[in-house]
Amino acid sequence: MSIVFNNDEVEVKPEATLAQIFNVPDFVGKYLDIDTRFCLRATCTTIREIINEKPLHIDHLNYNSNGNAILISTNGTLKVSYQIIEEGLRVRYWDRMRLINAISKEEKVEIIQRDLKSILGSEKLRIGTFEIENNHISGVYDEKPPIGLRALRNTMSQVPNKLKIINLEYWAVELDEVFIVALKRIDLENFKCLKLTVAPFFNNCTPIWKDLYDLEEWKRLKSLKVYNWQLDVLDILRFFTHVENAHFEINSFYNTSDFTSFVMELKDKLLQSPNLKQFKIHANKKMLDSDFEEINASLQQYNTNNAPYSCWISFPYPDSDKKLELLVEKKMLWFKGPCNVEGEGGEECEDVEEEKEEAAEEGEDEDEEVPWI
Repeated sequence: MSIVFNNDEVEVKPEATLAQIFNVPDFVGKYLDIDTRFCLRATCTTIREIINEKPLHIDHLNYNSNGNAILISTNGTLKVSYQIIEEGLRVRYWDRMRLINAISKEEKVEIIQRDLKSILGSEKLRIGTFEIENNHISGVYDEKPPIGLRALRNTMSQVPNKLKIINLEYWAVELDEVFIVALKRIDLENFKCLKLTVAPFFNNCTPIWKDLYDLEEWKRLKSLKVYNWQLDVLDILRFFTHVENAHFEINSFYNTSDFTSFVMELKDKLLQSPNLKQFKIHANKKMLDSDFEEINASLQQYNTNNAPYSCWISFPYPDSDKKLELLVEKKMLWFKGPCNVEGEGGEECEDVEEEKEEAAEEGEDEDEEVPWI
């Protein structure tokens, strides 16, 4: 474009748009952390749309719901907490605090959803580990699920795309519909492992395995860690033998009347899984001496080397030269399948405790003042 002024032609360059500025170079995707992205999203619709189109990679995202307290955090770059009070929400962003007026529970849920959706609603979001913690013990007359979990459930139900997550870690007093919704919203293409910790404080808390069993996401699960001291070994037999790499931490082997039959039936089921890596059940309490002796007597026919117990026993897969191995100890049943790689332990789930320690170390240096989302 040009104009003529006093017979001289002067070139007038068009003004650069916000979109052009942000796209050259690809500044958002390469240089902005999650805090800055959220601050820029709040400036105007144009910038929000630009940022939403940029990749967002989060190594570790934590959502912690504990009754009237909710925390959203990442490994050292984001920390937002919500305290539900009668007047509304007391929101703390690192070391800054503000009060948001909200009377109804619906309003409070929507406020938390809004911030949560700014993360989970990103079309190009990638999460290494998504950790969900529910530490609240609901009373008989409490509304379920509590506000924090309701906000998470609603948000995950409303996001337009399935979430690209590598590991899901779910810690709860008892499993509920929120866990099912979370599992259903995962894109299975890159999903590797589910780490599930159920710590019920009441003996009548019943896990919802039967509700999970028909889910496609459950059927296609490849790697699993379960920590549940009330898990029945018969439920392991019914609902978990399709998993190629499984690790269970339970209280005891006592909740079956015929332990030897259970072990042999479990062995037969795992022989139907030629892609098995490992299937390990570790108990807090030792099995009965009588059960230990009886199972070893039943396995003696497969102990071709007549090795002293405890030792590895091999079973041939049907119509195959592959082997299924079993080690029986008083606190453990450990099956190794043909796809197990020695030295790797078949572990695909990263250790959440190591990640938490790394996040804490990174977070120690976070003392600069940061703006609001």
